[in-house]
Amino acid sequence: MLNVTRWTPWTELAGLHRDLDSIFGRVFGESGSRQSADTFTFTPAAEVRRDGDKWRVSMALPGISPDKVEVDIVDRTLRVRGERAADGQSKAEPILSEISYGRFEREFTLPADIDAQHVEATYRNGMLELVLPLSEGAKPRRIEVTATPEPKQIKAA
Repeated sequence: MLNVTRWTPWTELAGLHRDLDSIFGRVFGESGSRQSADTFTFTPAAEVRRDGDKWRVSMALPGISPDKVEVDIVDRTLRVRGERAADGQSKAEPILSEISYGRFEREFTLPADIDAQHVEATYRNGMLELVLPLSEGAKPRRIEVTATPEPKQIKAA
């Protein structure tokens, strides 16, 4: 009897992605990119959400000390930089390492209506959470509609 197998191109693309990662890992070293003083070695995962009258940016930074993270806003650009250092206690060569070490940088273009003076940053359980409130002029505002009294009509006598 014949077995019917459903073909999905995504499975093949995932395999291609793994193969390319392996090739670049062998060419450039285990981190996946060349390391020099002016390059960044990895890109942390991020999520950007609109939450009512504020924006929220979350970044996964496990194993990175909060004092090794810099958050800057210049004009309309949010820049997050930092570094994950390898543990200096062990001199053993890793058998397998899928953790990227070194410097990173992420930049996001902000909407023009962000109140940069009131941005908050918290770091908890390896996640950097940024709350970017809208400026007062950009917040939605409900205008109350009031009824005016009906004008009196004068009757002709």
